[in-house]
Amino acid sequence: MKVSFNRWAETELISAARYLDAERRLGSAFLDEYAAWEKHVKQFPSAFPEIAPGIRCGYLARFKYHVTYTIRGDVIRILYVRSARQAPQRIWPQQ
Repeated sequence: MKVSFNRWAETELISAARYLDAERRLGSAFLDEYAAWEKHVKQFPSAFPEIAPGIRCGYLARFKYHVTYTIRGDVIRILYVRSARQAPQRIWPQQ
C-alpha cells in the first residue's frame, strides 16, 4: 500500500509537529507516532472504523490527533490530520 496526502493534510501534519516542537519539544515524537500509525494502517488499512461511507478515522493516542483517510485500490489517501480538541472537519454532506 502507498500513502498520499490531499493538499491540506500534509500541511496539517507538519504544522502540528512544528507546534508541538515549539511548545514542548515533542515534534519528533509526534512524527514518530504518526510514522508508526502509518506503518500499521499500510498493513491493516481497514483496521480503523468508518465514520462515513468510505471514510475511516485513525487516532494518534499519545497526542490525541485524528487521521482521516480513504482507501482506493492500493492507495491510502490522507484527508486530514487534526487535534481531537478541534471541532471535527466536515468532509461529507450533512444529512
